[in-house]
Amino acid sequence: MADRRNLKVFRAKHGLTRQKMADKIGVSRSTYSEIENAKRGCSEAFLKKLQAAFNIPDEDMWNLTKVFDKEV
Repeated sequence: MADRRNLKVFRAKHGLTRQKMADKIGVSRSTYSEIENAKRGCSEAFLKKLQAAFNIPDEDMWNLTKVFDKEV
């Protein structure tokens, strides 16, 4: 599985719990936790929700997600 440390660090920098992060992105806490813990693949839809929720520029998304597997 891919290393999800970037996502965990991103969440911590924003001072969010997994529940608050999931709420902000619009997914369930369990889905978010599974993605962060590499128990579930990271879909393109999830990445788009993450990018929209935090207004992340495309070039910054690459740095955040370059270690994610894109399989669901």
